[in-house]
Amino acid sequence: MRRIKPLVVVALVLFAAIGASAAASGWRPGSGTDCVADGAPVALGDFGYHPLVHQLDLSILAYQLHGQSLAWPFDPYYEERADVDEALAAGRDRSIASVHEWAAVQGASQVARPGGLGDFRGPGALTGAPNNVSHDPVIYRYDGLFPWQRTIVNADGRWTEYATPTAITDRIAEVWVAYWPSGSEPGTVVIDQVSTRPADVVAPAGANDVLIAFEGGTGDKGEPGQPASQSLMGFVLARVNADGGYDAHISFRGSRSGLAERALFEALSTRNASGNPDWITDLGTRLIGVDGERGQADTAATVSTVGRVHRGFATSIEAMLPTVMQSLDRVATIQGTAPNNVYVTGHSLGGALAQHFTSAVLMGNGYGPIGSGVLMPAGLTTWPWAQMKLVTFGAPRAGDEAWARPLTEDLLQSEFYDDGILPFDRKALDAAAFEIAPRLTDASQPVAYRVLISTDPITNDLFDGGKPVGKTVYVNLLCDNDPFGLPDVNAHEPVAIRDLILLATADDRTPDVAWNYLDMDVLNPTRDDAAAGTDAEFDKLFDAVASYYDALEPSGGVGGDTRREFYDLYRQIAEP
Repeated sequence: MRRIKPLVVVALVLFAAIGASAAASGWRPGSGTDCVADGAPVALGDFGYHPLVHQLDLSILAYQLHGQSLAWPFDPYYEERADVDEALAAGRDRSIASVHEWAAVQGASQVARPGGLGDFRGPGALTGAPNNVSHDPVIYRYDGLFPWQRTIVNADGRWTEYATPTAITDRIAEVWVAYWPSGSEPGTVVIDQVSTRPADVVAPAGANDVLIAFEGGTGDKGEPGQPASQSLMGFVLARVNADGGYDAHISFRGSRSGLAERALFEALSTRNASGNPDWITDLGTRLIGVDGERGQADTAATVSTVGRVHRGFATSIEAMLPTVMQSLDRVATIQGTAPNNVYVTGHSLGGALAQHFTSAVLMGNGYGPIGSGVLMPAGLTTWPWAQMKLVTFGAPRAGDEAWARPLTEDLLQSEFYDDGILPFDRKALDAAAFEIAPRLTDASQPVAYRVLISTDPITNDLFDGGKPVGKTVYVNLLCDNDPFGLPDVNAHEPVAIRDLILLATADDRTPDVAWNYLDMDVLNPTRDDAAAGTDAEFDKLFDAVASYYDALEPSGGVGGDTRREFYDLYRQIAEP
């Protein structure tokens, strides 16, 4: 685990003094009433609305597709089962054990026959891959991706609704998935089509965007005998421009879990981590480098040949690069040419993976340097990698200064943040800064922005273990009376970041909503918390999910019969 800096306690006590020091250097909080910077609306280039919000919404779309792939969105992390038996959450533990047993049997069946997108995914046992029974067995299927439709998930007694704006989704003409088939040889990647744009979606003229979601793994810190579990980790989007060209957007999803306290505690161990795979990757913070110290030199070199990087993120991106690159290669084939721009984005874990992907292309020894490596598909070597644009939201640090500084300054031509012991960047931009949009729409130069709320504890510099990549953008400078307040975990939420950008930019071209939290009783008004985890309460959860999708337009995605099939399967194998 990261060590707290020696002066962190003093720093926390003296937050007000730090704020005064930063203000003296020219950085001053807004009044909270006059929070919009002066100036004309920004030029959008080929974006439909502010490019900073657009990148965040692509990060949200990565969450949305992941939510659509969940077989059991009414209880994907078995938290409802934890309430059946309070003694050591025995109901949850028994359910998890039952699902692992089912996965071994189901996997043998899937491996024995040719499979496809209709196969169940998640634990390695389901596809004949290395298996990790210490992981929570989250179950997926990839044949239900339907980005034109909103998505809900009950992770821990509250509905999360992903609602990527139609300005993005209505442009998508077809959806594919890049994944490893059941029983395939290592390195085998298949790309299958899932869905096409429904007839009742009215798209702009010429909008024939192609989305390819890609599979990856989390839960592997590089320890022997502790392999990853598989899931959808993001997508590649070829977004057609007005001039007939296109931009390539690569978006990585962030962590998902049930009860956060449980996920954190179980994932902490260096050598025996368990529980939620995403959090295990998040907490793989040991630094590895090409010098071989502490091992994993080859993994480090895939990401960067200089400095050191966090092994959890590095291990994940190393295994994910084949599906990402095959997705990009398919895009190149479909479009017949290189893109005008390459954008890489993600929130939280997704932001860390975005950093490591960018580094692998620019500084690694397989796909780099600058996209020229021996592992890079031939059709991608002429892409404008040197002008790549990296935009992260609420991203943790993913490597040391020897890695982060040259990536930020030399290759992405952006200002590097290094304020010593201060947990704030005194040179940070606000979200309405005029220079942001022109840099993101300029095809001739690269850029890196790290976008966050200044009080987000996941992103700040209170802990040893690395440096951030990119020019800092604090979205709460203009619209927050106390940007130097104490750390606040709510500041990490995508919806909080987005709301503050909307306040700061005050651009009516930007859609208002992309992410919602809904109280349980909004969709499930007769819920009885005292009986959570019982068959009767699971019936209510399923009915709430089914009713939600029945009311959505456009129709499509996973139909009612399939949802009932998944629900009955859950009830059958996860009984406490």
